[in-house]
Amino acid sequence: MEKVSRGLKSTNFSEIIEIPKVNLDSIEFALPPSKSHMIRLLALASLDNGSTLIKVNQAIGLDTISMIDSLGSLGVDIMRDNEDNWIVSGVGNKGFSLTQPTVNCGNSGTAMRILMAMIATMNQTIILEGDQSLSIRENSALKDSLKSAGVSIIETTSNHLPVKITGPWFAEESIISKINLDLSKSSQPLTAWLLASSLLGQEVILTPSKSTVSNRHHNLTLRLCNQFGANIKRIEGQYHLGNWQVKTPKEVLVPGDSSMASFAILLSKLHHNKIKLYHWPSEDDCLGNEILKQNSDNLGINWQDNQINYSNNGRIANYDLTDCNDLITPLSIILAISSGGSLSGIGHTIYKESNRISKTIS
Repeated sequence: MEKVSRGLKSTNFSEIIEIPKVNLDSIEFALPPSKSHMIRLLALASLDNGSTLIKVNQAIGLDTISMIDSLGSLGVDIMRDNEDNWIVSGVGNKGFSLTQPTVNCGNSGTAMRILMAMIATMNQTIILEGDQSLSIRENSALKDSLKSAGVSIIETTSNHLPVKITGPWFAEESIISKINLDLSKSSQPLTAWLLASSLLGQEVILTPSKSTVSNRHHNLTLRLCNQFGANIKRIEGQYHLGNWQVKTPKEVLVPGDSSMASFAILLSKLHHNKIKLYHWPSEDDCLGNEILKQNSDNLGINWQDNQINYSNNGRIANYDLTDCNDLITPLSIILAISSGGSLSGIGHTIYKESNRISKTIS
């Protein structure tokens, strides 16, 4: 697998770097691939019996690279082609096999939770770890649910990571098949269970908490699972899971990350210019970030097709970020330089890679 260097290429800080003047009158802004989509697609493709070509419009981010590296640690062959697309050769019926001493998720909370559930299906002890930031991130909801399925999860330090995970889940017949999930801080525990459900050996009923956040993200997971071979039913709020065979398409295109359009809006607000936006996804794939386009008038932006133009200072409005927490910082800045407004549904953002509320305020 081709590796991507994360370090500095040069430590010679005496060299002079010339930054050319940029014409800001008209900008072309291409949204990067959605990491929410790609990490889920990587997880599903890793469980297929064949190969899947995951196509991207431009370079992927570090969280997605962490997912690729982690799956490689579990025996999944993932290669990058000459066009920067990714070819995943799934393990299928062979199952995962540890190829590295540990599975390191870097700074990706999404990868960490998905991999924790996948590792819980294996009949061995595996150490799951991450960087310093990820190691102090709270993830008790998923741990508790896996423990109730008979999985041993032991924290090896005073932090939340590293952990020793010993499966497989549901190894004893006496283990209950009804699992409660706390989704009040994150929807990722549900995503993890849904993605790993193809490895179940029995029927399981998941009961989510009454209070849930990031609903569009776990709905995306459910949609992808059922699109690729599952028959997961949601009955009276409960999820009914059972064994299924993953059948991903030969090729799949990762949509653009709609949350990044907030930076295009910010650029237009600062420089009063026109921006041509590329790779804006369908509404189903916007994951709640469609509120940017729906509220463009309130933000003082004229948004027609893929053109974003500065219009005015906008007007005061409320923005509910329950399902789109990535917008909290850029949207706060946009409101600050416009006519203002209020943000609601942001309580769960304190549990991300940092306390996004305090960091945004500071």
